[in-house]
Amino acid sequence: MDAAPLIGRADAMAVVRSAVTRVGAGSGGVLLVVGEAGVGKSRLLTEAAGLAREHRVEVLRGRATDSGGAYRPLTEALLRGGAGDLDPATVPAPYRAALGRLLPGWATVSATAPEGSVDPVLVLGEAVVRVLDALVGGPCLLVLEDLHWADADTLALLEYLADRLRDRPVLVAASARDDEPGSAAVDRLTAGPGVRTVPLARLSAAELAALADQRAAHRLGADELAPLVARADGLPLLAEELVDEAVRTARVPGPSGLPGPSVPRTMTALVRRRLGRLDAMAQECLRAAAVTGTDPDWELLPTVVGRPEDVVLGAARAAADAHLLHEDAGRLRWRHALMREAVLAGLLPPERAALARRAAEALLARGRAEDVARAAELLAEGDDRDRAATLFLGLARQDRATGALRRAEQLLDQAARTGAAPAEVAIERVAVLTAVGRIGEALDAGVEALPSATGELHAELCLRLARTAVAARRWRDAEDYVQRAGRPEDPRSLLLAADAAFGAGDVERAGPLATAAVTRAEGSGGPAVLCEALDVAGRVARLRSPPAARAAFSRAGQVAEEHRLVPQLVTALLGLGTVELLEGEVSQALPRARELAAAAGLLGQASAADVILFDSVVVERGPRAVEEPARVLLDRGTRLRMPEVQAASAFGVALARAASGDPAGMEAALARLPFSAAWPDADPLVAGVRALPLLLAHDLAGANAVLDVGLTRLVGHRVAAPLHQFGLWALLRTAVDDRGAAARDVLRELPAVLRPANRGALHYADAVAAGRRGRPDEAVALFARGEVDLAGVPWLHRLLRLLALEAAVADGWGDPVPLLRHDLAEHERAGEHQLARTCRDLLKRAGAPTRRGRGTSAVPGVLRAAGVTSREMDVLTLVSSGLTNAEIAARLYLSPRTVETHVASLLAKLGAADRGQLRSRVAALTP
Repeated sequence: MDAAPLIGRADAMAVVRSAVTRVGAGSGGVLLVVGEAGVGKSRLLTEAAGLAREHRVEVLRGRATDSGGAYRPLTEALLRGGAGDLDPATVPAPYRAALGRLLPGWATVSATAPEGSVDPVLVLGEAVVRVLDALVGGPCLLVLEDLHWADADTLALLEYLADRLRDRPVLVAASARDDEPGSAAVDRLTAGPGVRTVPLARLSAAELAALADQRAAHRLGADELAPLVARADGLPLLAEELVDEAVRTARVPGPSGLPGPSVPRTMTALVRRRLGRLDAMAQECLRAAAVTGTDPDWELLPTVVGRPEDVVLGAARAAADAHLLHEDAGRLRWRHALMREAVLAGLLPPERAALARRAAEALLARGRAEDVARAAELLAEGDDRDRAATLFLGLARQDRATGALRRAEQLLDQAARTGAAPAEVAIERVAVLTAVGRIGEALDAGVEALPSATGELHAELCLRLARTAVAARRWRDAEDYVQRAGRPEDPRSLLLAADAAFGAGDVERAGPLATAAVTRAEGSGGPAVLCEALDVAGRVARLRSPPAARAAFSRAGQVAEEHRLVPQLVTALLGLGTVELLEGEVSQALPRARELAAAAGLLGQASAADVILFDSVVVERGPRAVEEPARVLLDRGTRLRMPEVQAASAFGVALARAASGDPAGMEAALARLPFSAAWPDADPLVAGVRALPLLLAHDLAGANAVLDVGLTRLVGHRVAAPLHQFGLWALLRTAVDDRGAAARDVLRELPAVLRPANRGALHYADAVAAGRRGRPDEAVALFARGEVDLAGVPWLHRLLRLLALEAAVADGWGDPVPLLRHDLAEHERAGEHQLARTCRDLLKRAGAPTRRGRGTSAVPGVLRAAGVTSREMDVLTLVSSGLTNAEIAARLYLSPRTVETHVASLLAKLGAADRGQLRSRVAALTP
């Protein structure tokens, strides 16, 4: 820490000490020090770094600069901390690629446009957490200064980290001026959860007097210090500079032994005096340095001022001797930003504009990518608006491609302020706002600019708007914009029109449009457009012809792989995987898609592969098998704000809880479903979840009533996913004789019937109907067809077969007993006690009852420790399902008195007063 005590900041230091202590104990977050220039923010952060080192907390430091680019302070801090030397394999694959935006050596894949389903900042936030774990492996203080210069993506990243780091040993201690134009963005950061703000006000007169006396170190008297304290007006930096100037002035006698010159009254006057001590060449160099950027660029300045390097370096030494510059972390910088601002204030507008143009030309001539943003700003200052707008636009496109979307928007704002290229700015703004999910603003911005756009720019803007309308599911608007583009032969027009028609359910029109899009893209669209057209064609074909869909997705994958288009390759594999599931309920493409997406940092697409596979796991192994991966994905979807992933994974957890006999857990998971346009199938899925407990309890009428409400709303949507609940719906309606024929006819016409699981359920339903009409041979033949289709989905097979076998027992067709005995053994092996009881009931009705002596239910360890027996577990499971004693007795072939005895024993063993408490106790003990 600074050797001199920190004066007047006791409260602020208490907050800093508390934060540093907590980070050592594993609790971090963001500590933001705000205040005007010169109030002491940097000094407080220096104290924080010193305290951290005393507590053996690793310290990393970075600093934002004007035009520094996306994430500059974080990049500097991580690189100075050694992140560039880390083995990328130390960070998990989904986040490794994202770190390429911060650490140039980690950019292992080509830059791709961000996914629309996930905010790149949030993915990068998770990546930063993991790279800090790998780099530090313990408590860490990340000091980031001058955030008023930071880009919007950096501030958004810190806003995310503020909440994410609250239970991790990483503290971000940052500073920002609240008197700068960018302070509104800083204000948003201060309002975020997990951000602790330390506002620094000016010091009181007494505090400033103590600081001045400390600085003077007995070299000035009290009468000399008093006017300096008054002039500093509470600003510690100005007080220190005035004291230093007074000490130097006292050592320089005036002419004829008179007192030296008086001390200036303001920082501007102080800088003007120090600048006046330099010769004309040094003054010119300092003024050029002030214009060029927040930090003097000593390599560039010789070109800007047209002088040899040794002359410029001589000027630098003179400026350091005059206390305008100082050495900081191995670089010669302004002693404070206020000094640079004072030098700029001394320039006339024409002087500043001329220097800005010369500096811009020098930056561009140097040819470094990191110089372009500052060159664009300097060209704008120099009134070269067209060139400035062109540069801003190019930078915005680059940032959009690499996921720095908020900075891209800032660059577009700068381009717009030049007044040049309004149509080009609008086109890019629509794309950026769409990528960040602000669809309404994107459409408004594009529509507002349409009247000023002409020719090719008008067509391009319309196509951008059409793409945004597709993302917003505004199908009619999308088609209108395609028409307004007036480019019917452009493959993008055709594929967007096809996508809009497909989304609206107009498959008949979408098909020819998709085919035409592919044909046109093959000739003139380029590989990315061709992949997109093939994707639309594949989705359309999937509704009628899986082989044709397979061909389209395979071709898209081939093109994408040939041209190294990773996102397009993953999309093609996802499509191919859905066809594989549609044809045979298994997929080799989906795991590969997930692996490629994770390696490329495409978390949205990696999660999409997991979501598609969830249903496959459910039908093969049962809902309980999906709970663990669904919870992992639910955490990711919630943390990264991916509504579709959140919905699908919450549905998976709810389905697992429903199958486990946990209605409270089921409803808690359903409460996390984000009901929105992002997840249009939410209501039918909720119906499927809530119908499951009724189905497992063999309340077929109740299950049918719940499922029918949800599925009836979905069957009219031609492009709905082929959920396995479609087949269950038709079979249930047939089993309970509730408009079964109509349901079967509807399913026959739906694309969902292409899926073996649904086709098998339909065969079962037809078998039930045939048996009920007295056609046993036909029923047996149809049942056999269902057996073939359902062979690849064991859990769903057993569930659906139970409904068909019940009809076989009731109507006297087929040979249900061997299958019931087989399924009984499988249900018992899987711990599916309710389904096992239904099997026993049906065997009893078929004249082949199973004798049960001792219970066969597995007893969880926590209940076994309470003394619960297997037979009592049988009873407890049925009590938890809401059955009465009489119903339980019938199910277990016991007398009502015996059931009463078991229930009484369970109440005593589990300390419950009644059946309701018993159910609650069981739910708590066996989550």
